Amino acid sequence: MLSLGVEFGSAQYTDMLDFFQTNGKEPKGSLVLSGKSLYGMSQFGGSHDSGCVFSIHTDGTGYKDMINLNSKTGSYPWGSFKLMGSKLYGMTAGGGRHADGNIFYVDTNGGEYKDLFDFNDTNGHWPYGDLTFVGKKMYGMTDNGGASSHGTIFSIDTDGTGFVDMFDFNSTDGAFPGGSLTYLNGRLYGMTTSGGAHGYGVVFRIDTDGSGFTDLLSFNNQSSPQGALPQGSLVLLGNKFYGMTDEGGPSSSGLIFSIDTDGTGYKDLANFDFNNGANPRGDLTLSGDKFYGMVSQGGPNLYGLIFSIDTNGTGYTIIYNFVSSTGNVPWGNLTMTHDSMFGMTQQGGHNSFYNDGVIFGYLDTNISTAINTISPGADLINIYPNPSKGAFMVQMKNEGGRIKNIEVYNVLGEKVYSQFTTHNSPFTIDLSSQPNGFYFYRVLNEDGGIAGEGKLVIQK
Repeated sequence: MLSLGVEFGSAQYTDMLDFFQTNGKEPKGSLVLSGKSLYGMSQFGGSHDSGCVFSIHTDGTGYKDMINLNSKTGSYPWGSFKLMGSKLYGMTAGGGRHADGNIFYVDTNGGEYKDLFDFNDTNGHWPYGDLTFVGKKMYGMTDNGGASSHGTIFSIDTDGTGFVDMFDFNSTDGAFPGGSLTYLNGRLYGMTTSGGAHGYGVVFRIDTDGSGFTDLLSFNNQSSPQGALPQGSLVLLGNKFYGMTDEGGPSSSGLIFSIDTDGTGYKDLANFDFNNGANPRGDLTLSGDKFYGMVSQGGPNLYGLIFSIDTNGTGYTIIYNFVSSTGNVPWGNLTMTHDSMFGMTQQGGHNSFYNDGVIFGYLDTNISTAINTISPGADLINIYPNPSKGAFMVQMKNEGGRIKNIEVYNVLGEKVYSQFTTHNSPFTIDLSSQPNGFYFYRVLNEDGGIAGEGKLVIQK
């Protein structure tokens, strides 16, 4: 049910739902959009106080407590769902057969729940991030467990078979990963919250077969130039990854950084100083030529805020300052449409007795302007219509031009479409099976040069 709306010119913040124990409590993940519904999980609450799986319409109506988790089904989910067809895939940090968490899926209508795999500490314990899909496999990390009890990287088939403990962290190469993996060209990239050469976390890559682990960067917690203890994931844009650290930087409040995909070119883009926010515990979300994100603390009201920043590190803007009564301490990522963003806070709400967090929406008509004015990296192709319901026409501007390769990635850097057969222009790519949201494409011409790269928007 829609609650308080706070207006800011063309923008409006809405507390869409207050958690109050029985319907969920203290969410620490993000929302997934499918059509006009948002899906998510709460860490606690529900009939067993072990967390809930829920859905809610984007207008704030129709909240449904789909599943009340328990020790047998898996409990205490921290991460977010990944939507594949009509199934939501997720993980829990506790419960399951060995009380070490599990991997499961649930239908979007809440009709079927299936426990796909139970962690047993030796192969991982306490997964806090999300699953990453590559073909028919899922990749992920656990925050703890494994040979050295510092966390693992694993793969598993989407039907729950073929689990492989690919890599065990041992502190020297990183420890306690709290985010998710990002896929790029046969390799997986991620971060750990601690460990590495200086003990403050690392940026790493690993081949999808579990070989080739490489520490690309060890955070050092110095005021210049690096941060410390990243709790989120890497976001791919062009040949760079972008991310945030929970601590470090000049004010020890965290920072936003970029790094080339080969591990060189680290750059401190912006520093949090508590006044402009502190301690981000999620990922950046790209829309147009800006990143959007949240920090869990700081800002004028001390309860965290929503911000935007240009991809080059300039133009930092505070969009909304959280207050206790309508939600505070945001944790996770923003889920964005063409004119709105949605998220959750771990605490706050109108009922100060419960203080169990909220689901919120933020309407901003300026978001759609940013999306529709983005220009491709090269000016040799047209892709239309954009936005579309999932079908896009790709056409070379020069007559007779032929396209050799096109790849499409979602905002987490996961490849959702690829085609390597040479095509005569124009031709159609079909992404109708993908959920609403923003995607990034790169097109190579027959000579191997970049014909175009930019953003696609799916609006069904």
